[in-house]
Amino acid sequence: MTRNQLMALAAAIGIVAVLAGFYLFNSRTPTAAQLPGRMAAALEGMKTVQGRVDVTQGTVTLEQEFWSQPPTFMRAEVDKGPQGFQGTIVVLDEKEAWVYVPALGLVTVADRENSPTTQAGQIGTSYLETLAADVETALRTSNDVQVIGQEQAAGRPAWRVQLFVNPTDTPFGAGQLTVWLDKRFYYPLAVEGDNGFRLRFEFARFNQEIDPATWVFVPPPGATVRRVGGSQ
Repeated sequence: MTRNQLMALAAAIGIVAVLAGFYLFNSRTPTAAQLPGRMAAALEGMKTVQGRVDVTQGTVTLEQEFWSQPPTFMRAEVDKGPQGFQGTIVVLDEKEAWVYVPALGLVTVADRENSPTTQAGQIGTSYLETLAADVETALRTSNDVQVIGQEQAAGRPAWRVQLFVNPTDTPFGAGQLTVWLDKRFYYPLAVEGDNGFRLRFEFARFNQEIDPATWVFVPPPGATVRRVGGSQ
């Protein structure tokens, strides 16, 4: 075997070893203490996520198409739910948040750069936009976190985790929270809380290119446009 062949073989073995190490690291069940750090590191590798997500609060369920490109771009379109919510569109970009409610003929535009924070949160944000960050905060601040094991969620391998939430640190409310974290990216594929909140992706695709036009919203003819937050 020539020197070049030996070098090529050594390089190939090195690559295999790195991939094997990566697989072994991600296949081991994380401890409760490891979860926040692993989640933060894995989410850095998530550039986009898109899919279909069902969100339930009490007896009301909204079925939505969803696109996200953290940290600033998001779009959600409600295509199934109570009549007053059907067709609702939420679009977030670097500067503005657009919410269109066809039942009201109303488009609300919020200034994301200069909007104040209220008890309900930052004006111009969405719970879908902050979902991963909120779950990570809940994991960091909870004193009772249990990794139940591996299950399927949205057709993907996921870690099922149960924790008790500190209501002052997250929007989930007090009580037990169960989350299913994607095994590769640690993105929440499903969330269930004691307060009746449930979120579950029917499917999710990661790191696929999203058309930039997705983040553009043009108010339909005849809709009333109202601006809130920032300079009036």
